[in-house]
Amino acid sequence: MEPKNLIVGIDLNRKESQICYYERSSQDAVSAPVKVGSARVTFPTLLCRLPETGEWRYGLEAEYFAEQKNGVLIDRLYDLCADGNSFSAEGETFTGGELLAEFLRQVLTMVGVDRPDRQTAGIMITVPRLTKPFVQAIRRAYEILGISRGRSFLQDYRESFYYHTLCQKQELWARNVGLFLFGGEDVTFFRLDLNFRTKPVTASVREGKTVSLKGDPKGKDQKFHRLIEESLKEELYSSIYLVGEGFDRSWAQKSTALLCRGKRKVFAGDNLFARGACFAAREKVEEKSLKNYLYAGDALIRFNVGMDMKINGCPAYYPLVTAGVNWYETEKECEFLLEGTSALVFVVSSMEEGKRRRYGMALPGLPERPDRATRIRLHVEFDSPDRCRITAEDLGLGELFPASGKVWHETMEGWS
Repeated sequence: MEPKNLIVGIDLNRKESQICYYERSSQDAVSAPVKVGSARVTFPTLLCRLPETGEWRYGLEAEYFAEQKNGVLIDRLYDLCADGNSFSAEGETFTGGELLAEFLRQVLTMVGVDRPDRQTAGIMITVPRLTKPFVQAIRRAYEILGISRGRSFLQDYRESFYYHTLCQKQELWARNVGLFLFGGEDVTFFRLDLNFRTKPVTASVREGKTVSLKGDPKGKDQKFHRLIEESLKEELYSSIYLVGEGFDRSWAQKSTALLCRGKRKVFAGDNLFARGACFAAREKVEEKSLKNYLYAGDALIRFNVGMDMKINGCPAYYPLVTAGVNWYETEKECEFLLEGTSALVFVVSSMEEGKRRRYGMALPGLPERPDRATRIRLHVEFDSPDRCRITAEDLGLGELFPASGKVWHETMEGWS
C-alpha cells in the first residue's frame, strides 16, 4: 500500500461494509482484511461510543465494547444516513454525517490512513441506493474529514457494477454481463448493457426479476435455475457475477451448470461493489481510461440548464448545469447583475433532442433599481435527476443600493 497517496473504495451496506485500496504494482483493487492474516474482509456497519472516555469503536470491536464495556451501540448507521435522522446518547446528538465521519475515520485505519485529508488521493463510497439525505450525510462526513470535493465521491451499486466490469479484461464484457445479487433469502438479476452505436458508448444497468429462495436446497436450486433461464434467455453473455450472501454451490448444482453453459465466465464473491468503487475513484482522479464511455444510469441528469446574459458586454449563454452528470454531483453557485428584467429566465435543453425551452422565475418584492444595480446570488442543486432546486438572493449593489435580504426559492421539475 501507498498510504500517502491512497485510492480507496468503500462498500457501505446496511449490515456489513468493506474497504478496497488500489494497488499500483498489480493495477488492481485489493480488499483489505479485517485483521492481518485474516481472510475476512467484511465487518459490521456498527459504531460504539464508550461512555467514560467518549472514544469510538467500529465493526467487530463495536460489538465487543457494547457487550463488555456498556458502550452505546449505534446499529442503524446506514438507516440514519439514508433517512436523514440523528442519534442522541448521553445528552449529545449526532447527525448521520457526523457518525459516518467517525465510522470512516476508523475504517480508513485498516489501510494505514490516520490523516484522511493528507493521505488519500481519492475515495469513493458506494451504497445500494442514494437518497438526498444520504448524499448530504456522505458530503458532510467528507467535509469533517477534510477531504476535498475533487477527491471524494459517491455512487450507487449499479454504477459500481459498471466501473468494476469495464476495468476487467475486455473479453469479459464484449457481450452482455449479468449480475445476480443475493440478499437474505432473495436474489435479484441485473444486466449491464453497452450501446456501441453511440459516441460516447453509453452504458446502463437494468434491474430484472427478484425471486425468493426460501425452502429446502432442492427447491432453491429449482427457483434459481428458473430465474437464470428467464433472465439470460438465449442471449449471449460474456460473464456472470454472483454477489452477496445466500449463494452456495452445495445446493445450486443444477443452477451452476446452467450458468456456465456456453463458455460463460462465472465469478462468485462479495467484494465486487467495493472494487468497483475503488476503480471509479481511480478513474476520476488519475486514469481517465473510460473517457469514451458514459454511464447513463437512473441518476443521470439529461437536461442542460443555463441563462442568456451579457458577459463582458456581449450576449452569451452561461451554463449552470451540464447534462451527463449524476444529480448528486451537481451544484452551482454564481453571482450576476440584473439588466433589463426583474425576473430570472432559464434556458433548458434536452441532452437527446437539444430543443430549447425557457423557464421563468419571478422575484416578487425585488426593490426597483436602475439596470445593473441589483446583484443576484444564485444557487442551483438537485434532489433527483428531474428535480432542480433554485435559490436566488438579493445582494443589492454597494452602499447606494443596499441588499434587501430577500431570498426566493423555485423548483423546476417535469421538464420532459
